[in-house]
Amino acid sequence: KPMYVGTYTNNGSKGIYVYDFNQATGVARLKNTISMSNPSFIARDENFLYAVNEDVEGTITAVDLRNGAILNSLPTNGAHPCHVSLSPTIPVAVVSNYSSGSLVLYSINKDGSLNKQEDFIAFKNSGLNKSRQASSHIHSAFFSKDGQFLFVSDLGGDIIYKMNITKNNDCYKLNIVDEINVKAGGGPRHVVFNDKGTLLYAVLELTGEIEVLAFNKGKWNSKQIVPMYTAGFNGEHGGGDIKMTADAKFIYATNRGQANEIAVYAVKKDGLLKPLQIISVEGNSPRNVQLSPDEKWVIVSNQLTNGLT
Repeated sequence: KPMYVGTYTNNGSKGIYVYDFNQATGVARLKNTISMSNPSFIARDENFLYAVNEDVEGTITAVDLRNGAILNSLPTNGAHPCHVSLSPTIPVAVVSNYSSGSLVLYSINKDGSLNKQEDFIAFKNSGLNKSRQASSHIHSAFFSKDGQFLFVSDLGGDIIYKMNITKNNDCYKLNIVDEINVKAGGGPRHVVFNDKGTLLYAVLELTGEIEVLAFNKGKWNSKQIVPMYTAGFNGEHGGGDIKMTADAKFIYATNRGQANEIAVYAVKKDGLLKPLQIISVEGNSPRNVQLSPDEKWVIVSNQLTNGLT
């Protein structure tokens, strides 16, 4: 299977690395690289790949994977875009600008290239942690499987926005339909959710925890907060990424900072989490975690040691 790895390019990396990943053996062989600046997060749709270029003046770049050619780039009108998400149902991409706290919506052409910026929302929130939450920091936007809605995490404001996208006269628009508050000072970063979108699992970057939130009778309620670190750990946290298995029975989440561990949980029938394991990622700063298509392998990308485990 092809495996695509985004990188930061300020330490000699070239851009996006394309591997052939053998699901039988777990061996990855480098096939080629696609050169660009700081493709820190990438999203793929069949033959096309979209990368955010996490620079002070951010851009989003479209790539044709059939020949490795860059199709085009557009500005994100914000600083340090750190996440891109593709709708499963309509030809749009959503980009999160971390430093400037904004969300950008783009339409995509039939040839895979980026069409234009459709919408832009700047957020003005703040949180308890004065050094990290002085202003809004939009960290991610995840589509539900049916494409009906989008969960957008504002690390700076301890808010997850539930949104939808409407179309009017060939123009797409972002609409906030609900606001979900998480633990004060937690700093939501990435989320996963059940198929119905009634259970939400949010990685809290600043406290190294996962918060479980449930939608019931028109309201979101916090049901559980579980640590992503071993008992007695009191170092710096950096909750990173979270993934759920296709059958929604297990969750994997990473904690960076001084922990550098991956935590594994079973999802109980009531949706709450049962901790199963916390294990070293054999590297520093596990920024992302990914399951192979057959879910036999968990792959962690360690930013500061420049490697995959």
